[in-house]
Order: sequence, then C-alpha cells, then structure tokens
Amino acid sequence: MRRCAVALAVLLAACNGSSSSSHADVGDTAPGFSTRDLTGKAVALRDYRGQTVVLNFWASWCVPCRHEFPLLAQIDAREAVAVLGVVYNDSEGNARKFMTDHNGTWPGLVDDGQIARAYRVGPGIPATIVINPHGKIRRRNLGEIRSITALLK
Repeated sequence: MRRCAVALAVLLAACNGSSSSSHADVGDTAPGFSTRDLTGKAVALRDYRGQTVVLNFWASWCVPCRHEFPLLAQIDAREAVAVLGVVYNDSEGNARKFMTDHNGTWPGLVDDGQIARAYRVGPGIPATIVINPHGKIRRRNLGEIRSITALLK
C-alpha cells in the first residue's frame, strides 16, 4: 500500500510539473538563471533586480522576431527597463551577426534550452516575458510584439 501511495505522489507531481519550482505564470516569481551573452560576458537575471526586464526569446531565422526587433530597441532605450534577448534554437554566429547588422544594444543570451524550459517557451517563438522590478512575472506575450504600450502596461 505504501508503494502505491509513493507512486501516486510521483505521478501527480509529474502531471503538474515540478511542485517545487516556479510555473512561470503571471504573478509567479521569475525563475532565476545565469548564462553568458554572445560576447562571452556572464549574465544573471538577479543582476537586473530593481528594473523591469523584458525577456524576449528569439532567433535570427524567425520572421516575426525580425519584425519586432525595432520595438525591442525602443523598449531598451527606456529608463529602468532592460531587454534580454534569449537566443532560441539558433547558432551563436547567426544570432551575433543579426544583432550586429540590426544594431541590437541589449544582450543576446546563450541558452542550452534551460531558460526556455524554465519559462515554458517553445516550440513557437517569439515569446516575451515581462518581469517587474521585484522579480515577479507581470506579462507573458506569445507571438510578435505589436505594441510597446500593451506590453509594458
């Protein structure tokens, strides 16, 4: 009987995802991460505490990602807002070239898939997560950003 209870608990935890980690839903604490950017510089989400963080999952081959790039530049120019672009299923070389060619001023973050999994992103992109200055997820936008005002309200 005890083995059945343990098996049931494991099964329920698997169905609900992990019971101890964030679900990356609006209102949840944003899952922390540490990685490097496309220039090799260490980057951690905790480094941006006190700012609104716009975490954008993108790739150089993604047409909607290309369309929203100018809006991300406008967002990045705002006070107390930091854009972090998480490179999703793209080569570092292609991502770096795209950022350079389009004057990207924010970090392009290298992801082995852990950041995307933590934020429940994929397989479709772009996806944008807005994190408030206190580290809580304020908004999830799946698909192309079409309005800065709607994203940051």
